[in-house]
Amino acid sequence: MKTIRGKLILGFLVVIVLSIAQSVYNFWTVSSMNDRTEEVVSEDLPLLIADETLLTNIAQGVSAVRGYVLYGDSVHKEEFSSYHYSSMEEFDKILQISNNPKIEELRTDYQNWTALVENEVFTTYDSGDRDGATQLLVGEVQPAARELTEQLTELAALREAEILESGDTLLSYGETINLIGLGVSALIIILGLVIAIVTAQNISNPIKRVAARMKAIASGELSTEPMLTRDKGEIGQLVASINEMNNNLSSIVGNIASVSDQVTSQSEDLRRYSEEVKAGGQQIAMTMEELSKGAEEQANSSSTLSESMNHFATQLMNAALKGEDARILTDETIKSTDKSSEYMDDSINKMNAINEKMLNSLAMVQGLDQRTREISQIVHVIQGIAEQTNLLALNAAIEAARAGESGRGFAVVADEVRKLAEQVSHSIADITEIVAGIQSESELVVSSLQEGYDLVTDGTSGIVETGKSFTAVQESIKNTGVQIAEMSAVLYEILDHSRGINEAIESVASISEESAAGIEQVAATAQQSSSTIEQVAGSIATLEGNTAKLNNLILAFKVK
Repeated sequence: MKTIRGKLILGFLVVIVLSIAQSVYNFWTVSSMNDRTEEVVSEDLPLLIADETLLTNIAQGVSAVRGYVLYGDSVHKEEFSSYHYSSMEEFDKILQISNNPKIEELRTDYQNWTALVENEVFTTYDSGDRDGATQLLVGEVQPAARELTEQLTELAALREAEILESGDTLLSYGETINLIGLGVSALIIILGLVIAIVTAQNISNPIKRVAARMKAIASGELSTEPMLTRDKGEIGQLVASINEMNNNLSSIVGNIASVSDQVTSQSEDLRRYSEEVKAGGQQIAMTMEELSKGAEEQANSSSTLSESMNHFATQLMNAALKGEDARILTDETIKSTDKSSEYMDDSINKMNAINEKMLNSLAMVQGLDQRTREISQIVHVIQGIAEQTNLLALNAAIEAARAGESGRGFAVVADEVRKLAEQVSHSIADITEIVAGIQSESELVVSSLQEGYDLVTDGTSGIVETGKSFTAVQESIKNTGVQIAEMSAVLYEILDHSRGINEAIESVASISEESAAGIEQVAATAQQSSSTIEQVAGSIATLEGNTAKLNNLILAFKVK
C-alpha cells in the first residue's frame, strides 16, 4: 500500500490478526482441556470410584458371610444383603457410563457369587450344617470372591492408568500453550515496534523535508534543487507539487526581474530624452528672443529653428516609441503575474487538500485506537473464563479431598487444571500489556500525524503570504503600466505640439508681416511644451520609484 492510510491500516492489521490468532488458539486449547477434564470427572473418575466401591463391598460381603457362619447372627446376613444391593447399584452406574462387555460378565459372575452365598451357604447353615457351610465358604465362596476382586482390581488399575494419561495430556497442553503464547507475544511485540518505527519514518521524514522546503520558499530561497522521492501516494504528490511550485515561482521571479531591468533601462532613456526636450524648449525660448529683436533676423532664425524642431520631433517620436515598448513589456509582465496568481491559487488548493487528508488519517488512527480498546474488553472476558475454570478446579480438589484416598489421583488432576488456569490468566495479562503497548504506539502515531498536520498548516500560511507578495508585485506592475501609457500619451501630445511649432516657423519664414503673431503663438506653445516636459519628468521619476520597489521585492527571492 502506497498511501499513508494504507500503511497504517496494514501495520496495525498484522498486529491485530496475530493477537486474534493467539486468542483463538488459547480459547481452543482451554476448551479442549475443559472437555478432557469433564470427561475425566464425569466418566473415568466415577468408574474408578465404582470399582473401588465394588471391591470394598465384596470384601465386606465376604466378612459378613464369614461372621454369619461363625456366629449365626442375622445382622451379618442383613449386612451382606445391603452390600449386595449397593454393588448392584454400582454395576448399574458403571453400565450407564461404559458399555464394556467385561462389566456385564463381572456383573453376571457377581450375581452367581451372590446366589452361591444365599442359596448354598446361608441355606446350608440355616439347615444346621455349620461345617458344610464352612466348607462352602472356604472352598467356593472365598475363591470366587478373590477372582472377582482380582478382576475388579485389574479394571480399577486400567481406570487409574487412563486418568493418569489424561493428566499427562493436560500437562502437555499446558506446556504447548505456554510456548506458543510466549512465541506469538514476542512476535507481536517485535512486529509492532518495527511497524511503528518504519511507518513513523516513512511519514515524518518526507513531511519534515517538505516543511523545510516550504520555509525556504517562504523566505525567498528558490535556487535549491528539486526534492526526490519514490513515494507514489500523498507524500509523493505533495513533493511533486512543491517542486512544481518552486520551479514556477523561480520562472516567474526571473521573468519579473528581466522585465524590471528593461523598464529601468527604458526609463533612463526617457529621462535622457526629456532632458533633451527640455533643452530644446530652452533653445526655442532663446530663438523667440532673437525673433523679437528684429524682423530682419527672423528669416535666418526661422531656418535654424525649423531644423531644431525637426530634430526635436524626431526625438519625441523615439521617446514615444520607447514608451510604447515599455507599455508592451508591462502588459506581458501583467500577464505573467496573472498566471503566477493562478499557480499560487492552485498550490493553496492542493495544500488545503493535503490538510484534509491529514485530518482523515488522524481520525482513522484514532478509530484504530478504539478497536484496540475493544480487544482489551474481549481479553477481560477471557480472563473471567480462566478465573471460573480456576474456581471449578478448586471445587473439584475439595470434592477429591472429601473422597479421601480414592480421590487422590483426581486431586492431582484438579490441581494441574488450576495451575493451567492460572497460566492462562498470566498469558491474558501479557496480552493485555501488549494491547496497551499498541494503544501507546497508536497515540504516538496520532501525535506524529498532528505534528505533520501543523507543519502542512505552516506551509499553507507561507504560500498564502507569498501569494500576497505576488499580488503586491502585480499591483505595482499594473500601476507602472498605467503611468507608462500616460507618459506615451503625453509624448504624442508633445509631438503634435512640435509639429504645430514647425508649421508656425515655416509660416514665419514665408510671411514676415505675420511675425509678431507667430512669435506670440510660438512663445505660448513653448510654455505649454515646458509644462508638458515637467509632467513627463514627474512620470519618469514615479516610474523609476516603482521600478526600484519592484527590484527590492525581487531581491527577496533567490533563483537559479
